[in-house]
Amino acid sequence: MKYLPLIIMVTFAYLIGNISPATLIGRFYGIDIKKSGSGNAGTTNVLRVLGTKAAICTLLIDVFKGFIAVHIAQGRFNNLGAMLAFAAVVIGHIYPVVFKFKGGKGVATFLGAAMALNWPSMFAAALIAVVVAAASKKMSLGSITAAMIYPFLMLYYYPKALPIAIIMTFIILFTHRGNIKRLMKGEEKELSIGSKIKEKLREQLDESENINKIDTANISDSSGKSAINKKISNASESENSLKHEDNEEQTNVKSDSGTDERANDEKDDMMIIGSDNELVSEATAIEHTKIKVSDKPIDYYKDVDIPHLKTEDKRVVSVIGNGSFGTAIANVIAHNGHRVTIYGRNKEDINNTRESRVNEKYLPGALLYDKIRFTSNIRTAVGKRDIIIFAIPAQQFGAFLEKNAKYMDKNAIIVNLAKGIENKSLKTMSQIAKKFIKNKYVAVSGPSHAEEIVRNYPTTVVAASEDEKAAKEIQNIMMSKTFRVYTTNDIIGVELGGALKNVIALGTGITDGMNFGDNSKAALMTRGIHEISRLGENMGANSETFSGLSGIGDLMVT
Repeated sequence: MKYLPLIIMVTFAYLIGNISPATLIGRFYGIDIKKSGSGNAGTTNVLRVLGTKAAICTLLIDVFKGFIAVHIAQGRFNNLGAMLAFAAVVIGHIYPVVFKFKGGKGVATFLGAAMALNWPSMFAAALIAVVVAAASKKMSLGSITAAMIYPFLMLYYYPKALPIAIIMTFIILFTHRGNIKRLMKGEEKELSIGSKIKEKLREQLDESENINKIDTANISDSSGKSAINKKISNASESENSLKHEDNEEQTNVKSDSGTDERANDEKDDMMIIGSDNELVSEATAIEHTKIKVSDKPIDYYKDVDIPHLKTEDKRVVSVIGNGSFGTAIANVIAHNGHRVTIYGRNKEDINNTRESRVNEKYLPGALLYDKIRFTSNIRTAVGKRDIIIFAIPAQQFGAFLEKNAKYMDKNAIIVNLAKGIENKSLKTMSQIAKKFIKNKYVAVSGPSHAEEIVRNYPTTVVAASEDEKAAKEIQNIMMSKTFRVYTTNDIIGVELGGALKNVIALGTGITDGMNFGDNSKAALMTRGIHEISRLGENMGANSETFSGLSGIGDLMVT
């Protein structure tokens, strides 16, 4: 029994190490730090994602818990207890049982424990880490260098604790094995500060003119983003502990049907095979369908009963792009009981929509659900999400994924509303997605004007995916009494139908301009669908798909 107090002390040190300020602070800000940035629950990642203040708080708590665990053990059990507590508190940080054994890399806790054991050696190691990190701009290199030198410092300052110094060095090197590989390949990223994250992301998006308009104008290409304008004040009431608006969750709406049909397209506007800069706006669609916009915004969903979903049935959804179609779809999903966040790059537009509950630029006259949340932080928008819906121009989808896929949850279902074929590669959106991500992918298409969806008019679309469960999941969250969703596995057929029908639609417009009659228009549409079907078959699609919602259905609307 004489070892019982020592065992209790070691257990106590381990549990102290379980305290994860990075995780807790991340939750306070409304994000999962393990799914943001590098995914590490440590000071460096907090610095990258949340900024200096959050990082300093994380650092101090991690250092203090290491110090207090070893300090108490040293006073009670001398050197042996101190070394065991050293190991226990660091291991507790790296493999915390309370967080499913997913912790940080242990550097800050290591420093705190080392300080309690022998402060001169710790100070020297910390100084080395800072100098190397400052010179290389790579915090990992500073940590690795300090860890390797630490046993020699301990040998000089406090030889009695050399065994634990060697053990802890190997532990730190083990937790940094991924960093070591990247350093050897020259792929380790330089340290960045979270307060600059938004600016950097915006600069990245600005590299292309279309991405520059990602959350508004260009999003019209994705055929609508109407659900964006909902009040966020209510969202704040329901989750007032979250400081970032981009941290919303969404619930699923269960569908009553799963017929195997063709997918409906988002909007004609989503198809952009031509110039990257000349994108069709949803406002054009409003004029085309002659929908009158009232002077006073109307809540067209006021009579809709919002389902009270169980926690396990709710889905956390983000809509990337605050144009007409993205906003409209977000509104549908939010009214189905799910937690929805709309991302837009233009902060002013996002704030205006949040405050007024109206997307004045793309869907004027329609009030959005007040539980919809809004954000201009892309990392938060795509992180910690069950479903990520893209409502941005087709020509910008690949560039967006290339820059931001690293922030996306690997288990999130990716949904694309855009209709188009990439100009440079001639690839469909699903083919582009496979290049950058391994997530389950769903294309949603069909005759679906955003200005009609936001007014709760009956609409039917199709969700296409190679993964049947993913398609049905999207069917479930979107399905309502007025918004019907069918599913199919012919994703190439749905994508081609949504993209190529625009060519035929343009042709029919030309016949009007040339004052031709209905005969020529009917012939053009009929033969056009036939050509699309033949091309689709040669590319592996089912010819029947083009007779469905994403083919003839979308062509008629266009």
